[in-house]
Amino acid sequence: MKRLAIIVPVKPPHEGKSRLNAVLSASDRYDLNLQLLNHTFDRVADLSDLADIYVVSRSSDVLTEAARRGFAVCPEPGHGELNGAVTLGAKQAQAAGATEAMVLPIDLPWLSSDRLREVIDEFRNTCDVLIITDRTKDGTNLLLWRPIGTSKFQYGEGSASRHADFAAGLGLRVTVRQDRRLSFDLDTPHDFDVWSRGAAARSFHAGEPLKRVLG
Repeated sequence: MKRLAIIVPVKPPHEGKSRLNAVLSASDRYDLNLQLLNHTFDRVADLSDLADIYVVSRSSDVLTEAARRGFAVCPEPGHGELNGAVTLGAKQAQAAGATEAMVLPIDLPWLSSDRLREVIDEFRNTCDVLIITDRTKDGTNLLLWRPIGTSKFQYGEGSASRHADFAAGLGLRVTVRQDRRLSFDLDTPHDFDVWSRGAAARSFHAGEPLKRVLG
């Protein structure tokens, strides 16, 4: 058992990225979600020397793929809610002996395993809670937290400040910042347009991009 648990919450592929309905068909959204899923799974698999991976999902297909890769699986009951899903993964990881948590969504197309290693090093050397915000400085794109038992997940509007305020109230050392790769997420039609036109590569110098769904 490794002290770091990477918790990956995953919606069923046919449900994810619903805000892209205006620019993608249901079939294209499904394909995009599978691309993002496999991209994220490939990147975290490269960190198996540092962390155990916990995948939380209501999708049996997602959990089957996670188990095939050797990740721990956390079947999510009910209709699903992000804070509940992440809490479920964190509790399972803590019960198995983890002391640190990273929450990693699957919609970061410029994610790389090397960048994650750098962020983990920064976290371990400088703070107790590290929050990588989205480009608006409102949402939480990446969250690292220790000790894992003190975490309280507050995803939704304003989550970056809510996570930071809660951690600071516990006396934990908190870093909140943006990142040239990890602050870019595929959430809105504008995000998809930026990514599709390659502007994200020029803005974030992100290295090898994830292949686009549409030509």
